[in-house]
Amino acid sequence: MADPKRPAGAGASPQCTAGRRFGLQFINVIVRNCFHLSIPATDLQTTQQWYERVLGCRAGRRSETAVILDLGGHQLVAQQHKPDQALSQSGIYPRHFGLVYADQQVWRRLVERVEASGEPFAVAPKRRYPSSPLDHWTFFLRDPSGNWLEFKHYLNPEAVLGCTDQGSVGDPELRER
Repeated sequence: MADPKRPAGAGASPQCTAGRRFGLQFINVIVRNCFHLSIPATDLQTTQQWYERVLGCRAGRRSETAVILDLGGHQLVAQQHKPDQALSQSGIYPRHFGLVYADQQVWRRLVERVEASGEPFAVAPKRRYPSSPLDHWTFFLRDPSGNWLEFKHYLNPEAVLGCTDQGSVGDPELRER
């Protein structure tokens, strides 16, 4: 029977065999939409090791110029980038990325993991907008290529994409003037 999701005449997708070779069990990993982000990396090996050691990411495919990392179920691709091509940024704005955790305990475990790794926080864990609808915990890291990462947990889940009546976005204390 034809697969209704596959265009007519399309052949079956080739199967990945590397996982079976290493005794790993693979199922359909993508069961929901996931976010894809490509970032610059001045040294792929160092970048991969940092994301594995500090954040617990798993590496996926790798080539001479890129490595795919699983960042909380999302596809993060570190692309080889010459250091002299790096974008200069001295603070968290304008460019950073990260994850928003629904469960505060999962966020706290990540804080503990970073502390145990010995990696310094670029911005230490703190509470932003306490006692407001936007109340959340946050911290920032910088990876070996200078990319800024933010990890958050909102006490009010609606604040992640809603609370449009609130006029605050970001951290006024950390904005460059």
